Amino acid sequence: MSHGATHEQESKESRESIEQTAQTLEKLANYGLDAAKKLGADAAKIATSASFQKRLVVENKVFSLANSLSSRSIGLLVHKDQKKGSASVNTVTEESINHAAASALALAKYSVPDEFLTLASLSEAPRAKPLPFLYTDELAAVDLVAIQGFMQEVLGRLTSDARIALDRFEMAVDVSCHALASSTGMRQAERQAMASWSFMGMGRDGEEVTGFDYDSGFALTKSAILPGCLRDSTAFVAKLLALFKPRQCPTYKGAILLTPRAVHELLVDSLLYHAGGRQVMDGKSRWAKSVGQRVVSDKLTLRDHPHDPRFSGATGFDSDGLPTKQQTLVEHGVLQMILHDCYSAKRCKGKSTGTSGGPFALEVSAGTNSKAELLRAHKQLLVVDRFSGNADPIKGDFSGVAKGSRLYSNGEDAGSVTETMIAGNFFTIAEEVLGVSRETELVSGGFLSPYILVGGVSVTGG
Repeated sequence: MSHGATHEQESKESRESIEQTAQTLEKLANYGLDAAKKLGADAAKIATSASFQKRLVVENKVFSLANSLSSRSIGLLVHKDQKKGSASVNTVTEESINHAAASALALAKYSVPDEFLTLASLSEAPRAKPLPFLYTDELAAVDLVAIQGFMQEVLGRLTSDARIALDRFEMAVDVSCHALASSTGMRQAERQAMASWSFMGMGRDGEEVTGFDYDSGFALTKSAILPGCLRDSTAFVAKLLALFKPRQCPTYKGAILLTPRAVHELLVDSLLYHAGGRQVMDGKSRWAKSVGQRVVSDKLTLRDHPHDPRFSGATGFDSDGLPTKQQTLVEHGVLQMILHDCYSAKRCKGKSTGTSGGPFALEVSAGTNSKAELLRAHKQLLVVDRFSGNADPIKGDFSGVAKGSRLYSNGEDAGSVTETMIAGNFFTIAEEVLGVSRETELVSGGFLSPYILVGGVSVTGG
């Protein structure tokens, strides 16, 4: 048999395997809903999943682990007399599902009644639009031999400079199917094949050792694995090599430039907290009554793109079973919505936004400045790549160490800096946005953002 014929056979077997598994789980899901109903549940929701993973790990530049794993699981949620109980099993049989249903109802018996318990109705959760790009037979059939071939070539890039101390390099291909069903008639199912990779390491040159760093990426097609991983590994090596010979950062209060990774850590995380339905429900959000009002700088726009293949979090439905869609969370600083799941929507007399378990694929819109313009905007400027410290999501205060960061002087790169303390307040920097770059970067496949210049930050060199 030719190599092409072998590959075609492997693709066929992989497709048939995932389809057979999905059918089996669908039957067991229906069985589980019937079992819960027979035991007295008023309503029930069941989540089924199966995954097949092929993974290789390199530690200290040597292949140290190769494995193929498979798993199946079922999670059952029941409502009885407005009380909730849940149970999950990894042994997927009718017997185990009966046991899970009985356990969930037993837990519900002793839980506190909650008048707001709800499941998505069929009208709220019609069948989601399929996303064909999430699965290809060719990627699902990639085996450990092929993964090793990709990794060998990328290792050449990662070890091209003797000063790179590679701690860990991992690549995996995951093939999965997951589904939701409920007694309301909601039915959702999705399958996915994804290749992913990650690097961890530091730079070492004699007695000098840089700070530790990491990065990751993904691909949804076989042909995208090698170029994507080579691109990411090249950027990772360059970043580590640029950390040598750090200098002490001056102490000042004023502007810092956030890389896309730092934008998520210092801006978006807190923004999502205050836009979250659960936080509004619990009285922890400052923005409970701010929809339609400006809450951050008008230079900021944030959107969710759950049907976009650029993002690893793309999905057709949320964890409540509602179909996902592209949505704008903040537009030119104005809050467009509170991110409700079905429960918080009922508590707050609102409507679910189909973002339970999300948002899934966030993008901060590009601005009008070039990155070079932002770097020249101040005589001295700390560029923050990662933040490690404490943040109070309610008050907005943060303080900690700016890691992997650099100092720019009159727009010129003055080199990396030793660990530097930064402190400020989310509400202050979200209002004091001084510029947003036209250039954007995808962070680990899950978040797309420009560079953002913010003011009002205390920088303490040391």
